[in-house]
Amino acid sequence: MRTDQAIVAALKSNGDYPAVLPRLLALADVEGIIRPGESVLIKPNLHTVADWRTSSVVNLALVAALIDWCRAQGAGEILVADGPFYGLAQPERIFTETGMAQAVEGKGARWAVMNRGGWRTFRDASPDLPPTIRLSELVFTHDRLISVTLAKTHIDCLATLGMKNLKGCLHPEDKRAFHQEVDLNRALVALNRLIRPDLTIVDGTLGMEGMGPHAGTVAHWGYIFAGREAAAVDAVVAPGMGMEVEEVRTLRYAVEAGMVDPTGIEVRGEKPSAFRRRFERPYEAMLRRLPGVRLSMQGACSACKLYLIRALCEEASAGVLPPDRCLVIGKTVAEDEDALVLGKCAGATNPGRPHLPGCPPRLDRLKAYLKEQGPARPDSRAPCTGAI
Repeated sequence: MRTDQAIVAALKSNGDYPAVLPRLLALADVEGIIRPGESVLIKPNLHTVADWRTSSVVNLALVAALIDWCRAQGAGEILVADGPFYGLAQPERIFTETGMAQAVEGKGARWAVMNRGGWRTFRDASPDLPPTIRLSELVFTHDRLISVTLAKTHIDCLATLGMKNLKGCLHPEDKRAFHQEVDLNRALVALNRLIRPDLTIVDGTLGMEGMGPHAGTVAHWGYIFAGREAAAVDAVVAPGMGMEVEEVRTLRYAVEAGMVDPTGIEVRGEKPSAFRRRFERPYEAMLRRLPGVRLSMQGACSACKLYLIRALCEEASAGVLPPDRCLVIGKTVAEDEDALVLGKCAGATNPGRPHLPGCPPRLDRLKAYLKEQGPARPDSRAPCTGAI
């Protein structure tokens, strides 16, 4: 029986999705959202080329079980589609090299990369959005939309959950605009007014903590969540990760906009006290793993941040000390004479200075460039201008 109160289901999960998913979705009161013969678009978090065991992308088995559930509900055409982060060459790799293509085809469904489809243009849709944004036409040509993602920390948003998963539906250039032209968190709230999934699933069987959404560590949480309202699901999952709603700006702005009332959510299944687990924050992990590193990252997109942090961490794990110079990405003017300017945006903000090009610079080039600059110097540890 439906009520006006938002319902979010939470269950323990050991990865046996064919068993847990039907129980979860029955608790979430979403059975019947798909009418016989309706087309379904499943939008997974598949933002990069990675193994699902790293918790960077959604579990293949969860998507396979979800396809089975949709068929049991009477779905007609089922399409699994997503778009990768800005700048990834050959975007089909997020399906072919992660195993998702094989998993989807094995269930008799189709897959597609949103980058290759048509786009629907929205102009002046919200003061919190860029003046013009383009969303995948696939979102609007299917009867039902199901968003399925993971419980992860995020270097810009603190947490990336159901609401942020919809960013994958944007045109690649507009993804970059979300980071560079507007407040990312407010833009995500506005985006969730344009796209309203019929069902949102957040999988925390394996989550990610630390320097998410790609360079973090696996969090063996063991819970999965679902509901009709993405903001309500996020408002349950984030506190479960040890983050108050006010800490997660996307959620705080959603509350201010009247999209969710955290006090008016009915949690079914496991009690919130049972699944609370504190996830390490991105900058806690950065300070722990990269002591003494000086970074200036104002105005940088998450791709540049993640590639730089990943390069630093991998080099540190190999025993290579980082240069004792301010590392500048984004749109900060580098005042330190010996600062290392990295990436396209930083190069444009600091014209005439040597810099490593790229949008973002490739990981292998970043590592080689940092190594070329020599080991850390113990005589200088002052913070650089604009450091985080």
